[in-house]
Amino acid sequence: MARFRRGRHRVEPAHQDSLTNDSLSDDPTQPLDLTQSTPVDSPLVQQFTIAKRSEAATVAEVIGPLAIPQITVGPPSPCTEPEPIGAQYRSFPFRPDVVIDGWSTDSITVRGVSQRGHLHRYNGAPRQDDFAIHHASGGRVVILVADGISGARQSHIGASAAIKQAARWLQEHLNDDPAQTDWLTLFKNVAWELTEQAQSLLQLAEPDPLRAEQEMATTLVCGIIEPLDPGRSRAYVVGVGDSSAWLLSRGAFRHLLGGKPLQDSAITTSSVAGLPRLPAELTPVVVEFTDRDVLLIGTDGIGDPLGTGQGGVGNLLRAVLSTSSPPSLIEFAHAVDFSREMFDDDRTLVAVWSKRPPPAVPSPQRPGADRRVDGACG
Repeated sequence: MARFRRGRHRVEPAHQDSLTNDSLSDDPTQPLDLTQSTPVDSPLVQQFTIAKRSEAATVAEVIGPLAIPQITVGPPSPCTEPEPIGAQYRSFPFRPDVVIDGWSTDSITVRGVSQRGHLHRYNGAPRQDDFAIHHASGGRVVILVADGISGARQSHIGASAAIKQAARWLQEHLNDDPAQTDWLTLFKNVAWELTEQAQSLLQLAEPDPLRAEQEMATTLVCGIIEPLDPGRSRAYVVGVGDSSAWLLSRGAFRHLLGGKPLQDSAITTSSVAGLPRLPAELTPVVVEFTDRDVLLIGTDGIGDPLGTGQGGVGNLLRAVLSTSSPPSLIEFAHAVDFSREMFDDDRTLVAVWSKRPPPAVPSPQRPGADRRVDGACG
């Protein structure tokens, strides 16, 4: 993972009242105690409390904190104000730093966020991740997550093109049985769209898959979730590249798909193959989950710091996702925006909960309301 220089902006912890030094670990895979914090009687906390009380006095009708410090997991990344996207990345059309989406149906709740990493915020590179969530017919949910490969200069355009083309294809071809989806044809269609986009973008005389890979390569994960019984759903997940899927169940992160390949030395390599390059075949992972589980699909900006899920980032996600009700959109995005030294890549994460309808509560009636009144109609 590339690290950026500390001389251009003032470097300071992402927020100073998060964790005591005794609770920090340089190893992101080691358990981290998130319950420790700066003592409430410290001068820093007292000064902050006095300032917030002063602000609250002028806006007495406001309930809740006015300042939300960034979550820090272990030693933080350097804090920097985001730079605008550089002209060399074709910043038009507009590409926001952060995208947040989410909603609930009768049977499923979804949360999603894609955000520029600290490194790209510092050096003016665009967010190379993208995602989409769509409520399809029959109560099914389509999830698409893409991560433009860093070595390809215009991979952010490739990631968005892959998301849009996959969404269009599924809108036209997804039938009543997701198991019958022609996954290879879907990904071939997306790969050809990238090749045509590269031809137009680079003003090539004819389509050139190699140039498309060099300039616009991207990963892509597609998930289709169908509700089954109340509180139970089935997911079909398939992908190309190192973006991943997990099932958070009983406190453990079960790896379903993706991740960086391992070399013979068992050391993870940063080499990634993505679209428009295609594997010979594509087979979906099929998994059923209940209202006690959380299905997760995300890019390596999440997967790398998460690791096996036994460290501080795993503790954070467990605390946020395994509650009695899903987090709000802002709470979800705030958690994904954690600061962790050495992990400064773009991050995209989509979480899916299978909902169990609440028990029906009989409507209260006043005594005698069910008796017929003389002269009443009916």
